[in-house]
Amino acid sequence: MRHHGSEQEHAAKREDRRRRERAQDLGDGPTFGEALAATGLLAVTSRATRSIIERAEAVIRDGARVQLSVVSCDTCTATKSCCTLRTTAWLHEAVPIADRLRREGRDTPELREALRTSARLMDTLTSDSYSRPCVFLDASERCTVYTDRPSVCGTTFVATPPELCNTRGAQVRKYTHPLAEASATAQSVFEQQLALPPVPGSYLRPLPRVVLLCLEAWDRRDFASYLTSKLTATAAG
Repeated sequence: MRHHGSEQEHAAKREDRRRRERAQDLGDGPTFGEALAATGLLAVTSRATRSIIERAEAVIRDGARVQLSVVSCDTCTATKSCCTLRTTAWLHEAVPIADRLRREGRDTPELREALRTSARLMDTLTSDSYSRPCVFLDASERCTVYTDRPSVCGTTFVATPPELCNTRGAQVRKYTHPLAEASATAQSVFEQQLALPPVPGSYLRPLPRVVLLCLEAWDRRDFASYLTSKLTATAAG
């Protein structure tokens, strides 16, 4: 009986997905923002990323202690070179950032242009040649979306003097994201809930790219086709 119930649940989910896809195709469905609110995904995605950061940080700090080293990011006062790197994030990780920007009145044409410029440079330059302050840094080099930052920003630490991070060719001892699979799983759930079609590669793209797309798609009812078409175009270009 449990197996039969499971089959019924899967069938119901498939039908619900087809219904939402049809509604999106006809332009009768909710907007991206409305769909996120209705499914509770705004809260779910934020909690998932925060949990991954907390778990990864614990793993990294335990590893540092075993290796008799100390994470030095806690006392960093150097120029934030880590916030000038080419950074990728999952689409679901960009959602809380986009929501925050809208709530705080920061979704302006100027911000969107800055995101567009950074995304274009991240798409065209290699990781070694890209060096540009993150769009979300303020004049004091503080992150203005810190509590909503993507997992990669919250799970990368160093155990060498912070100043070395700004020295080209220096031997920097890094501890990085040990829970990438957890982020990919969260993204898979996100795609299923919103009936998002697959795209070339994945929904993992430069951080400014996915934040910009979320802002652009927020009030669209055809958000699924819009997101996939945009990401397909950037993958081809």
